[in-house]
Amino acid sequence: MLSYVVDIKFQKFDHAKIANSYINNSMNNFLSIDGITGINTFIGQNGEIAITVKFENKTTLPTIESRLSDVLNSLKATMLFQSRTFFSVCSYQYEKEGVSTEI
Repeated sequence: MLSYVVDIKFQKFDHAKIANSYINNSMNNFLSIDGITGINTFIGQNGEIAITVKFENKTTLPTIESRLSDVLNSLKATMLFQSRTFFSVCSYQYEKEGVSTEI
């Protein structure tokens, strides 16, 4: 599995909370991209946000890069932050699905 990761650092947690809401809303538009297998966003207590977009085919990467660039440019117009992006290959993944059979 392949992934595109964006790490963003804001000066204040309040700025990260506002940006996180915008980012999560923007991530809904990524669901229409063929080949995406997962999207995660994480917000840290020190004003950091991590976005991970997982996909199966490398040909999907330019579309993801373009759309994430648009999201970051919109944020840059209103807030100050530092960011870095990188392409990666998943080396380990575990997710337990929480399902309850009790009523």
